[in-house]
Amino acid sequence: MSIVSVSALAVAAVVTILFLKPKNGEIALMLGLAASAAVFVSLLGSAQGIILQVNSIVAASGVNTGYIVILLKVVGICMITEFAVNTCNDAGSRSLAGSVSLAGKLMATAAALPLYTDIMKTVTGILN
Repeated sequence: MSIVSVSALAVAAVVTILFLKPKNGEIALMLGLAASAAVFVSLLGSAQGIILQVNSIVAASGVNTGYIVILLKVVGICMITEFAVNTCNDAGSRSLAGSVSLAGKLMATAAALPLYTDIMKTVTGILN
């Protein structure tokens, strides 16, 4: 899906939500969730192309593929977290959005721990 299509879908959904919200807030919230999910799912198709391109770059450079896997996991965690936080904010639950944001940060840090371990081993190897 192109950026024009994504933008048109988002603008149409927002305009519809603005009209629906005063009369039926629940349907407006569901429409917002559906539009957000549609955009998110449409972007997953683009993710495959990005992953293939990253894999070709990694193969050409000789970088450890474990690092790329960690990078992609962290990016995925960030994207899903951002989607959930925005959804919680739209629903008016700022405290839940904050909790989801914190959980995403902790999960991204946990996913990157093997990278931190390798960096520390490299630094201590250089210093010794």
